Amino acid sequence: VMASVSRRSEVSPLYALTAPLGVAVMYAMLFDSTMRITTGRGVTWKGRRIYERHGVRPPRVRTTLMLVFLFLAMTLPFSPVVNGQKRTREELLKEAGRMVTEAERKIGEAYKKSDRKFVVEAERAATESFVKAIELWREAGHNARLIAAVEELTRIYSVHGDYDKAVDRLKFEANYWLERGDLALQIRMLALLSTRQWQMKRDAASIETLEQVVEMSRGAGLYSLERDAWEQLALVYKRLGRTGDAETAQAKAKELRAIKERAPEIKPGKPEPITIPAQWVDLPSAPMAAEYREVNGVNHAVLVNRSSQGISGMTFGCVVLEDNNKTRVLYSLTGVGITHGGVRPGFYYQPFAGLNGPLNRWTDEKMGCEGPAKMALIEVLFEDRSGWKADGADWVVR
Repeated sequence: VMASVSRRSEVSPLYALTAPLGVAVMYAMLFDSTMRITTGRGVTWKGRRIYERHGVRPPRVRTTLMLVFLFLAMTLPFSPVVNGQKRTREELLKEAGRMVTEAERKIGEAYKKSDRKFVVEAERAATESFVKAIELWREAGHNARLIAAVEELTRIYSVHGDYDKAVDRLKFEANYWLERGDLALQIRMLALLSTRQWQMKRDAASIETLEQVVEMSRGAGLYSLERDAWEQLALVYKRLGRTGDAETAQAKAKELRAIKERAPEIKPGKPEPITIPAQWVDLPSAPMAAEYREVNGVNHAVLVNRSSQGISGMTFGCVVLEDNNKTRVLYSLTGVGITHGGVRPGFYYQPFAGLNGPLNRWTDEKMGCEGPAKMALIEVLFEDRSGWKADGADWVVR
């Protein structure tokens, strides 16, 4: 069992077997010492034999057994073989989300240093967090995050040229879904494998994998997956200069595009109103302020541009309102860039669905600020490339 778990975590199964082996050796030594003491043969310690019949008197059998049972009671709960404690699903999800969120935070900090060396180190460290988190999501049965983590992990592998790790991981995941009878997810992992092979310029291997995806998708009637595979094949053939094969693949994809797969019926429901977060604060000098506006017949919280310029970017974060009436920015939560003219004066933007939601795609933890900190707009980029920042701004009207 431990070898299987370690294999999923990319730990050598032989190394994993040393843990129960060590426990077995310890108990064998304990049993041997107990028998020697009980029978009067004694044991050797620092060159002397003790607890033998002609030396120090051995303890009574009852005393020996009590000591043995006491030792077992103290050590067995910590043995990986007998420790039956299992974390709840909520605990597993929280730990997985925490690990990956922290890893991505460190990657973000590395990018700010403008040194590729720090980014490489942070991303390589992140792969270890993703490997552990994947197994936690697998144990918790959260397939969506499991698949998303596999995609991100293998993306990092491909960026760093770790071809074997990417291939081994995706083949393992494909077999995992095969064992569970989920053909669509098995094919999806193989399709992702072909993409990673193509990205790492293993064109022959990518073609072989894609041909397998085409055959499996056709047999299962999964036309969208087959179409995507043909489109990917066309890209590979084009890069290899096989123009005729690329055109054939594109034609196959076009035929499949005309076939409509039956989609599950979704009944539209009335959208829930979006509210202003309880921690939100509007700073007096901020170019945008929170209001409620009717959007598609529902009263939603929005952020209105109250400045005289168009806004093309904004960042939200956590701030402290200090005793000197100044604002101190602690950290950012999320940011957004807006194209096609941005948010014009008097118009609004809708960020609060995200600000009321999870911190990121890896966790159910709500976005928010710790302790007395408040959530606020902390930076704005105007269309003319000028900007506004909350740090040091007054939080009271003067």
